Amino acid sequence: MKKYIGVKEVLAEPMNECDAVEQGIARSNSDNHEWRHGYKVVYEDGYTSWSPENVFTKAYKIANTPLDRVNIEIDNLSDKIEKLFAFTKTDTFIHKLNGFERELMYKQFNLMTEYRQCLIERKRLMKE
Repeated sequence: MKKYIGVKEVLAEPMNECDAVEQGIARSNSDNHEWRHGYKVVYEDGYTSWSPENVFTKAYKIANTPLDRVNIEIDNLSDKIEKLFAFTKTDTFIHKLNGFERELMYKQFNLMTEYRQCLIERKRLMKE
């Protein structure tokens, strides 16, 4: 199988599993697990479902305000920067990439770090 990354915008509100079952958006508790906290989720096309809290919070971040969206972008960029930095320490990077490829990746790292600093400064100004 291939790996996919998806991004979608949804509306959501906290809802426990018991209420979700009553509304018909979650399956009944047939395996007798503990009732869970979660979220009622409404997709762009109107489809409504329920998601357990741990699954929902892993996939979605609050994006109501410009500050929320800047925080999401900073977090995502920080994750990419950390992964790229870790890759520069691997045998693959050191021994299998040619000098030009390594140079481009260092440039990418520096540009992403500079961009993150720009976002952090924008965030500071938004809070004032």
